[in-house]
Order: sequence, then structure tokens, then C-alpha cells
Amino acid sequence: IFTQNIREGYRTYGNTRLMRWLYERTRSIFFPQFGLLPVKLRTYIGEPIPYDPNITAQQLAEKTKAAVEALRDKHQKIPGSIWRALWERFE
Repeated sequence: IFTQNIREGYRTYGNTRLMRWLYERTRSIFFPQFGLLPVKLRTYIGEPIPYDPNITAQQLAEKTKAAVEALRDKHQKIPGSIWRALWERFE
């Protein structure tokens, strides 16, 4: 399962000088967010991964990762853009 434009719907202020200063003073991890932007979210469900009792959990994790990355590469425009996602919403 992959959801298109999920990163464009929410943003986090993480790597700013102010956030670094607050962290140095308080040693508290705080990442203010803004979001719930009205972007169109589409969820894509990929092909099922067939059950194989002969593979390990690590191999299954790698298969799953490859399947999700394939969905991402197929459906998500890189680099992401809030403006493009908003435009798609109102098209």
C-alpha cells in the first residue's frame, strides 16, 4: 500500500536555527508541524506478495520494501511539491 502526496499534506520545522537553539537550551525534542493541507491523497494497493514458507523474515522484508518502492516510483512525482499537490487537488 502506498499513499501519494502524503508528505505534501504535512510539513515539519526540523532543521532550522531556531529549533537547534531550542534543543540546546531545553534538551527536549520538539518539531512543530503544520499540515492538513488540502492536497489530494490517493492510495494505491499493489500486487499481493505470495506466501512462501521457505523464505526468511529478512527476505520477506526486502521483497516488501522493493514492492513499496516500485509503487512509489510509479505513482509519486519526485521531488515533491506542495504547490503541485494543491494544483492536482483542484484540477
